[in-house]
Amino acid sequence: MRNAGFFPRLALVNLVRNGRFYGPYLLSCGAVAAMYYILRFLTWHEALAAVRGAAYLQVMMSIGCFVVSLFSAVILLYADSFVMKRRQRELGLYNILGLEKRHIAAMCFWETLYCAAVSILGGILAGILLSRGMLWCVVRLLRLPVEIRFSVSGKGCLETAALFGVLFALTLAVNLFRVGRARPVELLRGGAVGEREPKTKRLLTAVGLLALGAGYCIALTTEDPVAALELFFVAVLLVMIGTYCLFTAGSVALLKRLRADRGFYYQPRHFTAVSGLLYRMKQNAVGLANICILSTMVLVTVSATACLYLGMEHTLDRAYPHDIQVTQDLDRQPGDPAETLETVRAALTSAGARVKTLDWYTGVSFSGGYGGNTLALEGGGDVQVELVTAADYSRLTGREITLADGEVLAYSDGLTLPETFYIGDLPLRVAERLDSFAAQGGTAMVSNVQTLGLVAEEETLERIAALAPEKSRQFRVQIDLEGSDNEKLAWAEALSGASGGAFRVAGRQDNARDLYAMYGGFLFTGLFLGALFLLATVLIICYKQISEGYEDQRRYQIMGRVGMSPREIRSSVNSQVLLVFFLPLAAAGLHILAAFRMLCCLLELFGLDNVGLFALCTAGSLLAFALIYALVYALTARTYGRIVGGTALA
Repeated sequence: MRNAGFFPRLALVNLVRNGRFYGPYLLSCGAVAAMYYILRFLTWHEALAAVRGAAYLQVMMSIGCFVVSLFSAVILLYADSFVMKRRQRELGLYNILGLEKRHIAAMCFWETLYCAAVSILGGILAGILLSRGMLWCVVRLLRLPVEIRFSVSGKGCLETAALFGVLFALTLAVNLFRVGRARPVELLRGGAVGEREPKTKRLLTAVGLLALGAGYCIALTTEDPVAALELFFVAVLLVMIGTYCLFTAGSVALLKRLRADRGFYYQPRHFTAVSGLLYRMKQNAVGLANICILSTMVLVTVSATACLYLGMEHTLDRAYPHDIQVTQDLDRQPGDPAETLETVRAALTSAGARVKTLDWYTGVSFSGGYGGNTLALEGGGDVQVELVTAADYSRLTGREITLADGEVLAYSDGLTLPETFYIGDLPLRVAERLDSFAAQGGTAMVSNVQTLGLVAEEETLERIAALAPEKSRQFRVQIDLEGSDNEKLAWAEALSGASGGAFRVAGRQDNARDLYAMYGGFLFTGLFLGALFLLATVLIICYKQISEGYEDQRRYQIMGRVGMSPREIRSSVNSQVLLVFFLPLAAAGLHILAAFRMLCCLLELFGLDNVGLFALCTAGSLLAFALIYALVYALTARTYGRIVGGTALA
């Protein structure tokens, strides 16, 4: 044992000999290291940090780094636990042959050092090679004017190496603790102790059903977007608890029910599969629940962020219906609206703007709370009211409007008005319902505000306005232009420079930069995290199938000796893998279906109410994930078949 090179050589031989276990482990570690480096590279990229909207991107990347670091710890510990469990007999044999625990600790140290070196260096190198492509994707998604050049983030390399160095040190500490506590006989018997038939746990099943039902109930009955935001994580926690409980207890009940069905159970392809799963369901359940939850996370993350990005134009139309909107707050920026209109026209002419339409009106806005058939004005509320005179609305729309006293034209978004309703104690009658509101000043990009637009004669409008304790009178000019986005942006900047603080200028093209930066950052981070969750899912599936393959190998060999043909073995393997493999996917699809309504409410907070688009994104994400899942199934089923039957599955 005095040879200094003995343990490094022994560790290297062990890694090569156990390559079928360490291969996926090193690939997974390298992949998450590459992901972390890429996110850090983008967070600190000088060109990205200098453009407008970089703050949104940096926040998204920082969140992504936190999630990746958290999942890196989970993936490393899970994969290392699997590998060490498969090597328990080997370590026990070393102990029996004369290696002391300190010698085994030295061997584990060198194995961990080799794994860390390969994973960290390989991951950083892969991240560096892929970083330019990722930068190109970000620039295209966010529509940023950034020149793409190859560069390396030294800070990103150092932080990635430091993080994963700490994580590998943690796995080494866990392994040494396990080896230190275990006795040689226990190590030699590792994995050989059979499972008893699990009991049907009715209480755990009831808890799972109650938790899952409560989570589904919250998701299906919540209609208010703010309430959905407050209750979302409560529903997620309940569904997670229900998933773990039902996979642990409900799966046992399901398998016992299949065993009780004699027509199903007493067939060669089902007998071995069901009996094997039943006796191993304790260790199966947590893995299946993890796969289900990770699959749901992939679907929610990708579908929601894709919907936000694809629906950006709809959000822009809602928030900024015109190329430029000029707003003069007559309460805080007193002045003659006619002079403001003249200043706007002169500035646009001086800038050479090609004006398509230019409309103006004076509006009154306030907020209230609607209930029954009455809009209450005391204390405000979530209904934003916009008032405009019939004369101004006639000029905006080009149609002659004449209303009687107490009559209004009404546009409502998010609430339903009866023929007669009240603002305070003032009765109003709806003469006509509008499909759109030409005087709508736009809404915030992130909002759950309901809108009520009213058109009335000036006397009726003044009576309505007099009831509002807090109101705002604004003179607005709505401008649509002909030209490219860059030209419109330049004309909006010229108009803003001519304002002299007398009015505010909001340009659609200018604010589109912020929206693309924010939602593009959402999409990139969502796809990145979706890939991380998918990687974790595939890793769990891969190790689960390999582990169960070696556990089932002897059982299927015995079946072969007593007369089970290779074809029947393949049929039984297919039956077992199908039972285990697609149950989590089906449960994940059920989870996403139950969460659909609540997710739609959450998207409304971001100004997106296109349910059809979200349904398409969800269906597309589910289809793509199912195809990847099926591919993983085909590969792992083939590997499982080779292990247990010595023959590849057809």
